[in-house]
Amino acid sequence: MTVLGCGSGPWDEVDRWLVLAPHPDDFEVVAVTMKFFRDRGSEIQVDVLTGGASGVEDGFAEGWEARTTAREAEQRESCRRFGLPEQNLRFHRFPEDESGHMQAGKANEARVHGILDRVQPDGVILPHGDDSNADHRRTYRYFSSWAKAWDGTALLVKDPKSLSIRIDLVMPFGEQDADWKGELLRCHQSQHQRNLRTRGIGFDERILAMNREEGRNVGARYAEVFEVWKNRSA
Repeated sequence: MTVLGCGSGPWDEVDRWLVLAPHPDDFEVVAVTMKFFRDRGSEIQVDVLTGGASGVEDGFAEGWEARTTAREAEQRESCRRFGLPEQNLRFHRFPEDESGHMQAGKANEARVHGILDRVQPDGVILPHGDDSNADHRRTYRYFSSWAKAWDGTALLVKDPKSLSIRIDLVMPFGEQDADWKGELLRCHQSQHQRNLRTRGIGFDERILAMNREEGRNVGARYAEVFEVWKNRSA
């Protein structure tokens, strides 16, 4: 296990990161790590694959378009506060199935490949493939089919819906960064209000509680953790 800033690895050679985010709000789950890379001079591109409308309650917005627009506005505001250039954030609104997840199949796989071909990243950050969320699993699968001949670095994110993950890389952080990250998470009011109603905690606390638990495992106040992807077809 390597701690960012205390040990070297292929992530140190990445000039252009692509955050391949299935939903608006996936970027914020790794905001401290992205700030670390940004401050070291890496370019960051964020591509959001789905509108995430199914994650918005009726009382917040009515209808697919209004829900999608609301979630995109939340993501824009969070990325603005992060300091991401506006042109480095893109929304794709992949076609969805009846459950509100991105459709499985070749069409959306080709769309993911198109994003990767356009950005030509040295590094990609995306969900782990062993995850209870269908969008997370499909994003990983579509990336993996593209990356068979790719020699870059990918970091697989631990998310509250991850089922299993090998912890290879750790980004520890303290209260100041946790407060800043919480502000970004609360930009996603559609998710914050839903979590308060259904779980009794806000979206900020849901993510930071996970970071707090991982921090205890490595002797830090908080931590974002990753599995380093290996190109097994190389």
